[in-house]
Amino acid sequence: MFKKIIVLVVLLSSICSFSQGNDTVNSFKLQREEQLRKAVQKGFKPLNDFENLFNQTEADKLVEMLIDFKKQTGIEISIFTINSEFTTKENFEKFTLGIANFLPSSSERKMTINISKEFRRIRIQNSEELIKLISDEETKEKVNSFFVSSYKEGKYFEGTFFGVKSFMELLNSKIQTPK
Repeated sequence: MFKKIIVLVVLLSSICSFSQGNDTVNSFKLQREEQLRKAVQKGFKPLNDFENLFNQTEADKLVEMLIDFKKQTGIEISIFTINSEFTTKENFEKFTLGIANFLPSSSERKMTINISKEFRRIRIQNSEELIKLISDEETKEKVNSFFVSSYKEGKYFEGTFFGVKSFMELLNSKIQTPK
């Protein structure tokens, strides 16, 4: 119950932050956030590419890898690419936390990987269960070594694929898989 209240507070603060500035732009962003919130409540696919960073073959490869990992470990990893249609650069962190908290999941162990080419940002949100397994330092090292280094070269698929794979390897080394 307490967690749901926190989620609502975070989302309401995100909504309030959208209401500053030009009314037309803010109205559009509020509509987009409402659409995203409703979609998240219905359940998203493992890959939600709103920036169209990946072609169909790349998207299929990522989705297959994410689904297989969830089947093997029970850990749910979701990838979101987010642009200014949903939030601002300044509110990116809060917005990604809202996604992570609102995302329905059959697992207490979940990770959201939030990427924005437009904002030049990446944010990993780990559930409380995953925070017990991997530290912020380990997360930052993976982000810098795999995601950021490839993104600087414009290689979004490679950075994402190998970055996710490195998280999977790290998590596999620290968990006992369900039987």
